[in-house]
Amino acid sequence: MEHIVVRWQGHEYEHREKDRPWYWAVGLVASGIAIASLILQNYLFAVICVIGGFTIMLAGSARPSRHTYSLTESGFMVGKDMIPFDKITRFSISEDEPRHLTVESKTLIGVVRAPLEGVDYREIRMEMKNHNIPEEDKLDTLVDRVARSIGL
Repeated sequence: MEHIVVRWQGHEYEHREKDRPWYWAVGLVASGIAIASLILQNYLFAVICVIGGFTIMLAGSARPSRHTYSLTESGFMVGKDMIPFDKITRFSISEDEPRHLTVESKTLIGVVRAPLEGVDYREIRMEMKNHNIPEEDKLDTLVDRVARSIGL
């Protein structure tokens, strides 16, 4: 059995309630691009824009699921998925509230963000540094920045 050093639970991202104007804006942008594509006779791109608009609306209305995060002797776990310490390339702990841990790995998962609600972030930092994992100031991906800018 794997020895668990730290265990905590949290939502995979911070949910922001969307109001009616947000949905109208997404719908209008998707419709506008689709209409421009139809005028240019690019029918496939028009269909992709409409489907993309609905997908963004669905993603924006979805509630985040709750996960269990763990630091064990051999790695970082998200639910039952294990990222071994030797596959973690670097990590970052945000200093802003709400705090979160970002882990970059050489696995298929890539970058994982874990909220640090109800857990001592200093203990997590110490455990990661004990395994010689370099700490970065920020590890935001382009997808994270775009998602924040459109309100997801």
